[in-house]
Amino acid sequence: MCYRILFYSLSVLLFLAGCGKIIDMEADKKEVEYVICKESNLPAQLQEILKEKKKKAGTFTFSNSMYTYLVVCYGPKPYSGYSVRIEECSRTTEALYLRTQLIGPSASEPVIETETFPFLVVRCEKVDVLCIIDS
Repeated sequence: MCYRILFYSLSVLLFLAGCGKIIDMEADKKEVEYVICKESNLPAQLQEILKEKKKKAGTFTFSNSMYTYLVVCYGPKPYSGYSVRIEECSRTTEALYLRTQLIGPSASEPVIETETFPFLVVRCEKVDVLCIIDS
């Protein structure tokens, strides 16, 4: 009985191990042309989604017939003056990759104590590959 359970457990583990796919983000990496979008220039459906999503830290993608939008939300911050910098936007044959960094207010910049929700929306030509957002 124990051998049967062990056999089935090992079979399931071997099956699951074969289901994963490793994406090599260094292979044939090419820079991607992109546009940083203001909230007012986004499609209406994306604006509605963003109203709620920007209140929590996270990432998501949105596509329409022409573009893929990569969205990074950094959640609530207690002060004004935050910005988001794009470190990299590239693609391989298997994936589109965006890496960003949150930049806090500079020491010389006056800040206002108010809740803000820093986010970034990047628009690229529509792609049908995996989108990976690292923030």
